[in-house]
Amino acid sequence: MKKLVLLIAAAMFTMLSMSADTYNYLNFVNSSNQITQFSTTGLRMTFNGGKAIVTAGGQTQTINLASMAYMEFTNTQAGGADYLKGDVNGDGKVDVSDVNIVINIMLGKDDGSAYDGRQFVTDGDTTVDVSDVNAVINIMLGKA
Repeated sequence: MKKLVLLIAAAMFTMLSMSADTYNYLNFVNSSNQITQFSTTGLRMTFNGGKAIVTAGGQTQTINLASMAYMEFTNTQAGGADYLKGDVNGDGKVDVSDVNIVINIMLGKDDGSAYDGRQFVTDGDTTVDVSDVNAVINIMLGKA
């Protein structure tokens, strides 16, 4: 009985000490780095038969989990419902021009306002740094 009480107390202490981050968007990224983004406001997900059924904003979409590389929560809004991760300028490909844009934003030579958040490639934060540059280069080289 004493062990059970200690276990419950430890579990409660752990739960109280954890804090959850709040994110505004959920991204599903497929193996081609195409991103499908949903607002987390009113987000509902169910899983059935290898598919995620996502309802957000009053619309429902089915995502095939077999083609999904990963999913991530972020605070950065994508330029549209689907975009190619790393394609900062939105021209449909990830190339040196995207790397140059991210470097210029990182160095303060570009304010990034024209890119609808696509310049935040790595972790969904609102800081463009070397990790974002590396991510675009890796995507361009097919390593991500």
